[in-house]
Amino acid sequence: MTAPQNPITRAIWDGTLPIKFSLDSTEAAALGAKAIVEPYFIEAPRCSYFPLWTSQIRKYFVDMALNFIGDDAEIWYDVDGTPLKWHYPIGLLYDLHTGYRPDSNSPPPLPWPVTVHFKNFPADKLIKAQAIDATQDFFMSMIKEADFLRNGSTKKVMNLSKNDQTQLWDGLWSKNYDRFWSVNYRLVINDGQMPKNVPMRIYLPDNCPVIQEPISPVDENGNQLTLGDVLHQVLPELFPSPLPSENASASPVPVIHGIIPQLEIPIVWASQNLCYPDNFLHIVVLLGI
Repeated sequence: MTAPQNPITRAIWDGTLPIKFSLDSTEAAALGAKAIVEPYFIEAPRCSYFPLWTSQIRKYFVDMALNFIGDDAEIWYDVDGTPLKWHYPIGLLYDLHTGYRPDSNSPPPLPWPVTVHFKNFPADKLIKAQAIDATQDFFMSMIKEADFLRNGSTKKVMNLSKNDQTQLWDGLWSKNYDRFWSVNYRLVINDGQMPKNVPMRIYLPDNCPVIQEPISPVDENGNQLTLGDVLHQVLPELFPSPLPSENASASPVPVIHGIIPQLEIPIVWASQNLCYPDNFLHIVVLLGI
């Protein structure tokens, strides 16, 4: 089966972020750096994960005469002193930690400055299992969780052949859109059936707990809900109406993949077209400017 020719999922897949990785200055001397270590720049897919880049980043700094003999699981990243959760997609981390509103008049903070650490892993804040195998396991567990929310079981994922399940991860890891979406399309479209619930997570500022609860895509009369309906239902204080506010800049907005989607779009359509590769609709809510 070939991947669907969907310009929206394709644009999301091709979205990238320029990132500037700098070595933590307090660690440089302890790791044998004799001079200032120049930062490392990459253009990372928004849908990727930091552990998929760790070996490449490690090689750069070790080639710069850094004395590090540990394994990749000891390497971690932070932004402004806050450790970055390696099991979150890179694009989600950017939207969450920069708090950048696309409707503001200021330019986005790019390249995104990220600090690399080779010591003092914060085990109280991060799971110390960020090797590629652990990332794959976590990614597949999210795929199964999304399937369970849609259908009340994980049958659709479990009924995939072993090759198809492997192809999902290989497509993501190798940045191959056709390889990934030729399999994932079957899960997201859900055989044309209305899902029981929409796989979605909502992230708020100031380290608030992530909101994940069963969200039906229809109301009690069977009418399809919009993104605005869902945000109004889950966060009525922030979204007192399912419709856009007249004073847009002073009102909270949802950000998905670095854009502010229209509140009028059906939530099922959003789930099928704007989800991350783990099949969750990850929504960052940013407050008014």
